[in-house]
Amino acid sequence: MKKEKLGYTTLKYLGVGWKSKIILKRATAYISINKMIVNGCDLEKGEELNCYLAEDENERKIIITYLDGKKNTNKFKV
Repeated sequence: MKKEKLGYTTLKYLGVGWKSKIILKRATAYISINKMIVNGCDLEKGEELNCYLAEDENERKIIITYLDGKKNTNKFKV
């Protein structure tokens, strides 16, 4: 698997990718997650995920989402 250094954290690509759609409802926007990921990571409806906005080395915006429900343990500023 490929590892990449992003700021203070090294990420490992696990070989799974999907397209997400932005869903707008009233004043909130949602991003969909593939059901295969939800089932494979044993996620439940209503569970909170910790997400962080970041940039890659090319200044492209990315969202980092932790699927284990634990808060940020890296050097991301929240």
